Amino acid sequence: MDFREIMAGGDLELWLELAQTVADRHQVEILLPPETCTAMLQTVDSVGGTPFYLGEVLMSEAAVAIKGVAGYGFAIEDEPQRALCVAIVDAALAAGLPEAADIRRALGEEADRLCARQRQEKSLVAATKVNFAIMEG
Repeated sequence: MDFREIMAGGDLELWLELAQTVADRHQVEILLPPETCTAMLQTVDSVGGTPFYLGEVLMSEAAVAIKGVAGYGFAIEDEPQRALCVAIVDAALAAGLPEAADIRRALGEEADRLCARQRQEKSLVAATKVNFAIMEG
């Protein structure tokens, strides 16, 4: 799972703490302040396999630099804080800051929590599925 995917579904309070820790120890230069924008959502036709645009999606984006290394963050919907946190984490990981080990550990723990939640949701959904072949009898 990519760190952006983990941060998109993860606990915002955790990301705010990590981003604040990095900002307290290093100068974070804001290249693009968090702002909302729209992007075209591309998907693939399940029958023909051809890509097409489903429509526009509201999102937030931000860009920062730490020690000259740029980081970019985005979040679906109006979540400027999450986008800024993703940008800071992206720059911190790319710059190889000492905090990168703590960030990776937090990302791993959050990924485990998200996977457990997905497994639970899948099992709840599976319990509601109907096998029509058995019902024909």
